[in-house]
Amino acid sequence: MKKAILIIHDFSGTTYDNEYLANYLQLDNRFSIFIKTLPGHAIDENYQKVKYEEWLKEVDQTIKQLINYGYQELYLIGHGLGGIISAICQTKFQEIKKIIFLNTSFKYLNFKNNKIDIITNKDYKDYVELFENTFHTSIPFFLEFVKLVKTYQNVLKEIDIDSLILQSELDEIISLENAKDIYDNIKTDSKTLTYLKNENHVVLSGSNFNLERKKEIAEYIRLFLRGGKKWKKNKKEKI
Repeated sequence: MKKAILIIHDFSGTTYDNEYLANYLQLDNRFSIFIKTLPGHAIDENYQKVKYEEWLKEVDQTIKQLINYGYQELYLIGHGLGGIISAICQTKFQEIKKIIFLNTSFKYLNFKNNKIDIITNKDYKDYVELFENTFHTSIPFFLEFVKLVKTYQNVLKEIDIDSLILQSELDEIISLENAKDIYDNIKTDSKTLTYLKNENHVVLSGSNFNLERKKEIAEYIRLFLRGGKKWKKNKKEKI
């Protein structure tokens, strides 16, 4: 049976953010690995004109292509925004059998050291520098993410496949409570919540920093995707 893994990056991120993970999973010949750049996130694109519907359309088309190529089982790995898109896609395609949420939040924004109400406060000038430094983008572009979350805020209740929620304990953007919210709201009973010790928001980038730790996390993900007795034996609350 042909199996494909599709990795979807975070808001304002790139495929580089999960390049190590993609390369590591490629070593397992049971899977074909695909990694997607969302509209508005490529260097030569004007992100100011992109709407969230384009993100969904792009991933939908990719999944349809994979199915047409003969992949009978699809596994989605979503980092941040990619996790939300993965959840939405899971409701549309029965070929999607497993999903991984990596540092994903179904809330608009949650900086640990900044109390920001981006929805009701329309005086955006106070946040411009923060967004430029943290996301390297603009508030109008971020509001497309807000619209996506508001439109699909109940999608977790429709997820009925094997699910792994990974949350970095030192995530500078997303609080630990978000991972618990995802775990509690997912419909399926086949779910695991694991916290990543001493890790930040971007965990598995293509940098050469801390390769042994990246290997440990990537192997944990691989075991989940493989499933079976070995996964049941090795799954943990923290790694």
